[in-house]
Amino acid sequence: MLQVLSHTPPWVFALFVALLAFGVLQTRSRDVKAILAYVLPAGMVALSLSGIQSSFGFKPSPLAAWAVGLVAIAVIGYKAFPHKGISFDPANGTFYIPGSWVPLAVIMAIFFTKYAFAVMQGFGVAAARSPITAVALSLIYGCLSGYFVARASSLVAAARRPRQTHAPRVET
Repeated sequence: MLQVLSHTPPWVFALFVALLAFGVLQTRSRDVKAILAYVLPAGMVALSLSGIQSSFGFKPSPLAAWAVGLVAIAVIGYKAFPHKGISFDPANGTFYIPGSWVPLAVIMAIFFTKYAFAVMQGFGVAAARSPITAVALSLIYGCLSGYFVARASSLVAAARRPRQTHAPRVET
């Protein structure tokens, strides 16, 4: 394990810390400007898509697997597990987003999936070059990204709902 860590470029540790901090921030309930509320879903989808590009290139099978995972989880997540408590204040252009540990878990899953695959490539593991691995890993990236698409869909739905009066929020 020390050999793996010692050969990891410093920017990977910086990215990990930044993603960890951003994920921990998601655990707190907060008011967020509308444009910033969409940054996390867009960024995580871009990160997972970049994982496919850097690992396999934009080939049809990995891209299709990614898209299937993304759409499936986005639809299931939005319909079965809507992000409750999200509200939009059009006067301020802000969303109220309740805190959750789920975004942190999904962010870390994307990061560690990409990291584990890079380690496999670094050690020259034959499975890392397998088309089955490309499709499976792309499907995983797509499923993880689907969570963030479902979350963005909940933001859009909250922005379209008629404004409701809320009791004053108490920050914890």
